[in-house]
Amino acid sequence: MGFAQADISNLGEHGVGMILFDVRSAPKQRLAKADFDYSQELMVRCATFDQTVSGATGPQTMTIQLLPGPDIGEKAYVTKQSFSGNAAGVGLRVLAGTVSLDMGANTGMAISEEEALDLMSQVAQQFVDEVKNHAQ
Repeated sequence: MGFAQADISNLGEHGVGMILFDVRSAPKQRLAKADFDYSQELMVRCATFDQTVSGATGPQTMTIQLLPGPDIGEKAYVTKQSFSGNAAGVGLRVLAGTVSLDMGANTGMAISEEEALDLMSQVAQQFVDEVKNHAQ
């Protein structure tokens, strides 16, 4: 499996923000099983769930929403994370052939969820286009 990580900094009009992303390359069946092995029924049933995470002040409960992703690649989904109803982050995962792209942004003052998802969708589309160009 190939693996790469990077970040895009200085986002938004309100200050410095960052989108982190990693790209993995492996046989398509392995990526699909690792990152996209869910049915539509499971996606609906698990659309919102809680996760307990350790923090400096002790355990905190984070709510995660799974949402359908933009029409990019073969499969895509969005995650939104929040603590006590306050937006904390947003993510996008896309499968395109032998590449799985996973991106995430902490939201807040620097960048809104909508801005982050728009930027991540643009980056994902560029990756998918590049994958298609190299596959030909």
